[in-house]
Amino acid sequence: MEDLSRYSVEQLRDLRKDVEREIERRRRENITQARRELKHIAERYGFALSDLLEGMREEGR
Repeated sequence: MEDLSRYSVEQLRDLRKDVEREIERRRRENITQARRELKHIAERYGFALSDLLEGMREEGR
């Protein structure tokens, strides 16, 4: 890990913004991947993902 003490406050704020953007990008990427995996599993059992999600809503989950 880098020594952050050499950065100015402005540089640290910019770095924080970059980190927050990257975290959000990875979050969206993970959501997309999870959806793909869930869709694949549902199809393996002969269902559409929406069929499974609809059933969960009906059960109050």
